[in-house]
Amino acid sequence: MNTTLVIDEATSDAIFFDPGASVQETLTYSKEKGIKIIHLIATHCHLDHISSASEAINALNLDLQIHSSGKDFLTTLDVQADMFGLPRPAPFSTNSFLDEGDQISLGTSTFEILHCPGHSPDSLCFYDGEILIGGDVLFHRSVGRTDIPGGDSAQLINSITKKILPLPDNTLVYPGHGPTTIIGDEKIHNPFLNGKLKLV
Repeated sequence: MNTTLVIDEATSDAIFFDPGASVQETLTYSKEKGIKIIHLIATHCHLDHISSASEAINALNLDLQIHSSGKDFLTTLDVQADMFGLPRPAPFSTNSFLDEGDQISLGTSTFEILHCPGHSPDSLCFYDGEILIGGDVLFHRSVGRTDIPGGDSAQLINSITKKILPLPDNTLVYPGHGPTTIIGDEKIHNPFLNGKLKLV
């Protein structure tokens, strides 16, 4: 699972996306570099993306910002952990919600929020005109899985087709797993988008 730290170089303010791993490393790095994390955000509320959220919330004194439909997942974290044989996370709650049409500011940049359900009902992507924080929607040569509760294959492909692919081809995508990719390359080489494979 990719934790992502987006930093504004002019102000040293940052957004911490997906506190599911490397939380202590991220906090230590931020302190050493004089970086101030001003937003703590989950692209969606599957356990792997928020398993260490309580630690980040307490250390940063910030609420975790999520899509409102992700609130239901917060009540099932122990179930998710047991399902995948993972340790049960420390509980937490939030009342900070984001939705399509909202914006997140970071220095002189503004991230537009795209609600992209399919992998999960609460999946959010964040686009600032150059990069896309994509969560588990679009991967390098793949797409998010839909065989878990809340997944919907048709909905996922619709989200990608209508909200992600219209972005500029040179948009750099930072996904929730695996390496970065570029939208234009995925249009050509991603088998789920070029017609070679069908997501069912």
